[in-house]
Amino acid sequence: MIKEQFTRNLGIMSEEEVRKLNNTTVAIAGCGCIGGFAAELLVRMGVGKLTLADPDTFDESNINRQCAATHRTVGMLKVEALKEHLLTINPDLEIANYSEGVNEGNVEVFLEGAEYVIDAIDYFCLPEAVVLHRAARQKGLFTITAVALGFGASVLTFSPTGMKLEEYIGIPEHCTMKDLRGITFPASSYASYLPDYATEEKMTEWIANKTIPTISVGQALGPGALVSQMVLHLLGRKQPIIVPEKWQVQFE
Repeated sequence: MIKEQFTRNLGIMSEEEVRKLNNTTVAIAGCGCIGGFAAELLVRMGVGKLTLADPDTFDESNINRQCAATHRTVGMLKVEALKEHLLTINPDLEIANYSEGVNEGNVEVFLEGAEYVIDAIDYFCLPEAVVLHRAARQKGLFTITAVALGFGASVLTFSPTGMKLEEYIGIPEHCTMKDLRGITFPASSYASYLPDYATEEKMTEWIANKTIPTISVGQALGPGALVSQMVLHLLGRKQPIIVPEKWQVQFE
């Protein structure tokens, strides 16, 4: 029996596919922009089990774009605020939270039971992203990520048997967490082309200040495309676009 709240999914998905999603576990590292909206979309589509990780708390500047960021949740841990929000959508949802974020010590446990991985780790936390990708690869898991680009977004999917994250962004394959401190994911690797305002000079300034301008529409577009590709893949309907290829849409 399909729960009433998922009956409008039928016709686009079969009952068997809805049940499959209900028994699927997705691990989401990062609960702000991409991770938060992706989590909500997955829950509304019927995914029944999520593992969330994020060490951060919401602040007022997050409200312009992040799923569970409101004036009520300012100061709350993102994993806890997002969990509360998602449980109002599906009270039967199973959620495991890692408020310390993903690191070398817990990544194996974080990925336990997962069938797909979303990398929504902060742009400035490349070492943790590399740790996540390496562990997912060892477990034979696909890892998908997205980035908002103003009035646009791009999505990248890494196959466990395809190009590694390190190779894709041009860093040594066996570099350590210490080696990666201070290095960021190159903006040019996220997209085939950048908006006109994202000049090299501006990007350098934003990265130095550890703050990149971003708005809600791009942060909604990215998760929409990410979840679409992931769910179609999980249901065996369509293979995602695999790096070095990427999906991108830009309205400016």
